[in-house]
Amino acid sequence: MPYQPLQKTSARWALALVAISCSPLSWALQAPSRLQVPTLAYDDQQIILVWEKPLAHADIKDYRVYVNGTLLGSANGNNDQVSPAKPYIDHFYQQDRANFHHRIGIHSYTAQGLKPDTQYRFTVRSVDGSGKESADSAAVVQRTTKVPAVFDVTTYGAKGDGIHLDTLAIQSAIDACPVGGKVLLPKGTYKSGALYLKSNMTLEIAEGATLLGSERAEDYPLAGYIQYPYSSTVRPASLINALPRDPRQHQVFENIRIVGKGTIDGNGWKRNADVRDERGQALPFYLPSDNTRYLQDGVLAKAQVEQAVARGMNVKDAYGQMRSSLITLRNVKNVFYGGFTVLNPAYHGIMNLETENVVLANTTHKTYDANNGDGIEFANSKGAMVFNNFFDTGDDCVNFAAGTGADAVHQRPQEDAWIFNNYFRKGHGMVVAGSHTGAWIQNILAEDNVSDGTDAGLRMKSTHFMGGGARNVTFRDSAIRNTVKQAFIFTLDYNDPNAKLDYRRSTIAGQFKDIRVSDVSVENAQGAAIEVKGDGEHNAYHQGLVFERVRFSGPARARIDGLKDSRFDRVVFSETGVANPWQLSDSQGLTFNEVEPAPL
Repeated sequence: MPYQPLQKTSARWALALVAISCSPLSWALQAPSRLQVPTLAYDDQQIILVWEKPLAHADIKDYRVYVNGTLLGSANGNNDQVSPAKPYIDHFYQQDRANFHHRIGIHSYTAQGLKPDTQYRFTVRSVDGSGKESADSAAVVQRTTKVPAVFDVTTYGAKGDGIHLDTLAIQSAIDACPVGGKVLLPKGTYKSGALYLKSNMTLEIAEGATLLGSERAEDYPLAGYIQYPYSSTVRPASLINALPRDPRQHQVFENIRIVGKGTIDGNGWKRNADVRDERGQALPFYLPSDNTRYLQDGVLAKAQVEQAVARGMNVKDAYGQMRSSLITLRNVKNVFYGGFTVLNPAYHGIMNLETENVVLANTTHKTYDANNGDGIEFANSKGAMVFNNFFDTGDDCVNFAAGTGADAVHQRPQEDAWIFNNYFRKGHGMVVAGSHTGAWIQNILAEDNVSDGTDAGLRMKSTHFMGGGARNVTFRDSAIRNTVKQAFIFTLDYNDPNAKLDYRRSTIAGQFKDIRVSDVSVENAQGAAIEVKGDGEHNAYHQGLVFERVRFSGPARARIDGLKDSRFDRVVFSETGVANPWQLSDSQGLTFNEVEPAPL
């Protein structure tokens, strides 16, 4: 069952708080709710659990997980073992000596070392600072899988030496894999062109293994996919695909897992010298390029753009449309990505088009500063969970899209996503809605995330001719430091210099409405704290923004233009250096309660 974020109106939220405060059990520690196993988040040895924190969670410091009535461990301790985000989150709070930042809660657990084909019963209890436990949550019962049939690519002729092309060997293993089977890349470096997955299989890149994208454009078929039904350009295949071989055909897939502790490297760009991150760890830094520098900066990106230009395409369109992403899945129901590291895509990272029930857990994305090197993107899809991931990306970290222009109204919306317990280091935005908003992006919950150094926190972008927008989005219980441009931005002034306008413009502007931001701390925002840009010329306004208990420290201000019927409660600015951090224009119906400093 896909996760559907619980949306509450302000009135319902207030009534819920009153009910809790008046209840005889109001002082009892509450158990977590909606304990569940995410889609395909289990195999023959492990099961991943997630849950929702109680509404009253201020006193909760940890959660304890029980299996068949016996204590298994704590969420915080388990997260130390499995999440690549956790060391960075811990370091972030170690630097918060003034105790300025909101403290996030960890609400997942990976049960490891289990027996194959065995049923387990799990419950979870909340724990306060004194060690007191709540009652059990509702139980969830899950059976591990049988030990799968394993198809080792080396038995099909893969060399794994990083020199020979292993595409045919790996594809042969995939084609031979039966329902429920696993294709394994053991330790080694496997250079490959486009690979095509099928339903009901697992692709595992083992620890010490690298799937390395070929640097040759001809190894990625040009009959890859079209972005939307009305798009005019056929894009090349990605390194890993679940796509019909004919991009104009409709093919449905299901139950695909891509897992392992190895690496998927797109070989897109030349690598600059490594940088040392805030923990002293080495991180790759790829040359930041564009459509004027790709010849000197690119590897696969260079080869693919050169090939497209040689066929007669102009450089701008070739650069914007003809580079391969790392992974592209279309029309897949039930997907699990887990554990691996993503490096150096020629274009985007992981693309999910018209999918259902996709989970990304415990992965590492090191794509900074590869041009357009997003982390994960969802387009016109339903049901997503993104948790325990580390993002250091050359573009948006988690992005949602929903079609472009007038014809997008015939597509389904992008809806129902839950993003939590991630660490965002570099990227254009932590959570991004747009710029393709035509069929609406809706029902998004982002909570308990930490960021240090992204361009923006919550980034919403569209245009006056895109249509649709984003609605029913909640961004809460998070800590942000050192945003480069804006902590929160809602704009109709977005422009992508590489975009191809191969769609009919909508007569309706994009709009962002019913957005709630609560319990967030922002330190040292360098641009705007809050930026809202409507479009008065086209009578386009955002509305229904609610900011509650949000505090900013540093020089950033709020610049609001083109906003209606919105509320700001207990929004605090400190160390701004100005008497009035609020710059308001062309807006109406705004209310401010306990705002410091108050708008003049």
